[in-house]
Amino acid sequence: MPFSNLIDTPHHFFARMAGNWRGTSSLWMEPDKLADEASIVGTIQLLLEGRYALFLYQSSIEGEAQHGMFTFGYNTMLEQFETSWVDSFHTNTGIMFCVGREKENGFTVTGSYPDPSGGPDWNWRTEVDFNGDQLTITAYNITPEGEEPKRQKQY
Repeated sequence: MPFSNLIDTPHHFFARMAGNWRGTSSLWMEPDKLADEASIVGTIQLLLEGRYALFLYQSSIEGEAQHGMFTFGYNTMLEQFETSWVDSFHTNTGIMFCVGREKENGFTVTGSYPDPSGGPDWNWRTEVDFNGDQLTITAYNITPEGEEPKRQKQY
């Protein structure tokens, strides 16, 4: 399907976010208790005629360099957002796959990743909000017990 046929799908949202971004990454390890803030830089580029977008970013957590790659797309057959996420902080050597839905000014997706100590999997929910000049990506690292400390990147 050529990109011109994707105009009436959520793919137009990806094109609006394409470009270079600078902002602040905020980390909460416990609900309502800010643990760390750092500068973050990222680039969103369109892939395969706008079918997908690739977000590459770098920041730090408590002074240690952190890098990540977030690929997202919209599956027109299943009518859902689908993403893959790898980073140097949570996913070890695995790729986390997430699925979700459109929401006002963006989308939300959820996936899971294994606990490196052998415990139950942890869930990960990512919300992407874009209002034209501000991009906010909020990730919730959800414990097996259901607690949701968040990690936010605001550009």
